[in-house]
Amino acid sequence: MLKGGSDDEVVPSVTERTPIITHREPIVETSNKSLEILKSIVYGGLTESLASLSVVTSAASADAATLNIVALAIANLIGGLFALGHNLKELKAEQPKRSNTETIVDQYKEVLGERKNFILHAFIAILSFIIFGLIPPIVYGFTFRENDEKDFKLAAVAGASLLCITLLSIAKAYIKRPNSYITYFQTVFYYVSTGAVATVVCYLAGDMVKKLIERLGLFEPETNFAF
Repeated sequence: MLKGGSDDEVVPSVTERTPIITHREPIVETSNKSLEILKSIVYGGLTESLASLSVVTSAASADAATLNIVALAIANLIGGLFALGHNLKELKAEQPKRSNTETIVDQYKEVLGERKNFILHAFIAILSFIIFGLIPPIVYGFTFRENDEKDFKLAAVAGASLLCITLLSIAKAYIKRPNSYITYFQTVFYYVSTGAVATVVCYLAGDMVKKLIERLGLFEPETNFAF
């Protein structure tokens, strides 16, 4: 560029130059499929671990036979499957709601994930429900079979169940994406303490009910006198 007939070339200033366009890498949204699978595992397994542990503990404290305890726990598991299916159906049918802060809250998305993956969520939740629900009766039925010591069996069941509850509660805390380990500790402590308290209460309740029935003389076979 020449100015006033002069041969001097005018160099454009920085502001006159073509602006530099910074290339920004596109943000690739990572798949949440693995997180949704984890949510489904927790949804199906955590509550059933507590329920199955309570059933086995209360039945064992009432001096039920090992076969009866296993059968009772499995029957309770089968009945719980219908309740789980009903809860999943209701959760899917529930429409997103507007909260007090004018934000739309989708309960299904918070609990399980995207609605389009409902079949996957239901399958994983039911599978988790069955697996974690079978652990207490299987452990009770197949441990210490030689002497059939009830207290040792219950200790094994409590240990296995509390381990499962701990792992599932850690997964539940991870889903919330906490910023500190305190959230992990609080979540794990809440569910483990709930499982421990439920075990003790169910054991005492089963034992007390058994003693009460024996004292009242209920359900005892009548003696038939032959003449």
